[in-house]
Amino acid sequence: MIPLKLETLLKDRVVESDRVEYKRGWNPTDIVTTICAYANDFNNTNGGYIVIGIEEKYGRPQLPPVGVDKDDLDKIQQELFQYCNFIMPRYIPQIEIVQYQGKHLLYLWCSAGDDGPYSSPKDVLSEDKHKEYWIKPASVKTIAKGSELSELFDKFNSTPYDDRVNRKATIDDIRRAHLEDYLVDSDSSLKTMRSKISVEDILIALETANPTDVGVDIRNIGLLMFGDRPEKFIPGAQIDLVHFHSLRAEGSDDFTEKVFTGPIQKQIRDALSYINAVLLVEKVVKHPARAEADRFFNYPYAALEEILVNAIFHKSYRDPEPVEIRLYVDCIQVINYPGPAKWIDMETFAVGKIRARKYRNRRIGEFLKEIDLSEKQSTGITKILNALEANGSPPPEFDTDEDRNYFIVTLRQHEGFRTDGDEKKKTDVPVNVPVNVPVNAPVSRREKLKEIVADNPSVTAYELAAIFSVTTKTIKRDLIMLKKTGQLKRVGSDKTGHWEVVE
Repeated sequence: MIPLKLETLLKDRVVESDRVEYKRGWNPTDIVTTICAYANDFNNTNGGYIVIGIEEKYGRPQLPPVGVDKDDLDKIQQELFQYCNFIMPRYIPQIEIVQYQGKHLLYLWCSAGDDGPYSSPKDVLSEDKHKEYWIKPASVKTIAKGSELSELFDKFNSTPYDDRVNRKATIDDIRRAHLEDYLVDSDSSLKTMRSKISVEDILIALETANPTDVGVDIRNIGLLMFGDRPEKFIPGAQIDLVHFHSLRAEGSDDFTEKVFTGPIQKQIRDALSYINAVLLVEKVVKHPARAEADRFFNYPYAALEEILVNAIFHKSYRDPEPVEIRLYVDCIQVINYPGPAKWIDMETFAVGKIRARKYRNRRIGEFLKEIDLSEKQSTGITKILNALEANGSPPPEFDTDEDRNYFIVTLRQHEGFRTDGDEKKKTDVPVNVPVNVPVNAPVSRREKLKEIVADNPSVTAYELAAIFSVTTKTIKRDLIMLKKTGQLKRVGSDKTGHWEVVE
């Protein structure tokens, strides 16, 4: 069974319309080339769906369905397998016969392929079997040419990290309860059978594991969604939270630390529950001249939720840096690494007028969307802006560096919660100053790094990486942040100069 129920697909809520095609009847060439395009998954959205037996108009399904004659179902399936042999490398979609509103339909799930790029003939019925590489860069299917073709080949040379097999993990690292919770939350067609299906079969059906001769290989997405401790296999797959209780945040010992682990959807919900319980407050202001009172929160929950979901969705799981949440007296910061892709214009991004070309973690986005956590299609920024405006809060502040090594989102407290003297005290609270403090370490890596630089100003990033047993990229990111926050300065050139600690 295809995990996503046809009824859910037809609601046009979980899957974007450009990832679904409805066909009135069986047209071998049109359908096979569409299967090929979905398998190539040019936009990294994890393929798409085809429904045979429903007419389409302006990209929308026309109901009631036309249906497929019951006597033709076997014949169409046999021909579909035959013509899919023309796709190179061979690719067969998942096929299910579904009854809907009294009609038989053929429901195809064409998930992103692993062995492409894929090609198929322009006409599968013709003797000329010259093959082309089909893609769907938007809602229109086309043949990849020029730079598109080069990009397609590059795509398959680097499978997204969240979809790769994790060779250290086994089936024992997956908890069945997390799987079953997901099936219920996503209203999957598998939920009614969840007690009768093995963990292996559920993982394979969700394409979070690959079948082998002796069991299954767990993909990273399987660990992130259904593993009890994904951070054991994917360092940094957690949320670190620091709650500062005084205005002089960074120099104070008055703070609380929390680490949220487990499946990423549980991390998000647990972190939000904590913030909601300890920080979020509603204020009611009554006015003598009118009956209606003003109601607002210090921070709107919807904006916080979207910011945190986006941080989990867009962080790099190749790097061992967790998502950080820093709760200050009058602001909240959410920090993830790295920042937005360099092609994104930050001014356009800040007003929500951006459309993503590629997703860093396509599978994470797909799974979070099915449980109504992720928006995708770049609507998250607009949702954040709308939530803040509706609450009367200041707009968010976005910060990154030229190389997009990090990304910080800052939310300011609603001005209705300020007390006398806050304007003067506000300068005591650091703005856009993330300090990546490991929760279980008494001294942060960056503080220790400053001590080493003070003793040996000419120490190199390579030498520092060896000392801390981290990557050179991580050390360079630390140095950039220390320089940005005024704790280090560079004297001389990048090659021949040295670092100095700013007192």
